Amino acid sequence: MKISLKHIIIFALLVGTKSLSQTFNEKIEAKIEISEIEDMIKITGTAYNKTQISQSLRYELSVIKNNPENANRSKNKQGGRFILESGQKRVLSSTTINKNSKDRIIILLLIYNLDDKLIGKDRYVYNDIPNKENELEVKNKLIEETSSKDISENNDDGITLTGIVIENVKTKPARDFYKLFYSDYILNNLKTSKVIRVDEELRMGNSTIIKLFVGDRLIYQFIVNPNSEYLKTKSNESIKIIGKYLAYLEKNKEVFQHY
Repeated sequence: MKISLKHIIIFALLVGTKSLSQTFNEKIEAKIEISEIEDMIKITGTAYNKTQISQSLRYELSVIKNNPENANRSKNKQGGRFILESGQKRVLSSTTINKNSKDRIIILLLIYNLDDKLIGKDRYVYNDIPNKENELEVKNKLIEETSSKDISENNDDGITLTGIVIENVKTKPARDFYKLFYSDYILNNLKTSKVIRVDEELRMGNSTIIKLFVGDRLIYQFIVNPNSEYLKTKSNESIKIIGKYLAYLEKNKEVFQHY
């Protein structure tokens, strides 16, 4: 039985009725604290218990490095379980990065409760792309490096490269959407060897449209609206649909290989 991509998307929209959005840092606040020591930047992950009871928790502090010159990507993760008393603030873990590094570095702190539900998060980006000229150069380099092959390999450090997210957007609302989408993509821990691409196209009447691709396949599209709640909703929908599509690909991997 042949299933069209249109049917997959419709199914994903019908089934995924519960929003992925939720409130973080209400009970347990995750906080990344930054300090400079000579030519190094010290990164400290902390947790603060705002509730009246002690909490049994788990944390992950990830440092994700993206090299803008060769599209190399690495990830280092620290984690562990801990008890946090009512009103207590605790240092969870510390690490350092070179202040002179040219890599784009994302530091992500996630805190989970006893049921392994994400309840606290914080994010810090070092060496974000400073201007549109450099941004375009980086995007073109990434597209050139990844368009002809998927990224999926283990290096000697045991770091798994499972694809990257690239964007080609032009307007501020589209850039705001991309930031939301990329953050949700990381938080939901989606794994694929294919490149995820976010494009913005101009339409008649000065409107634009966002198109999301997995590899060369168009998965989802929508008209851009600057409203922040609208963009959050579209980011959640996009993550949900892409997650369903990746699960479909994984489930039918053997069928595709023999097709």
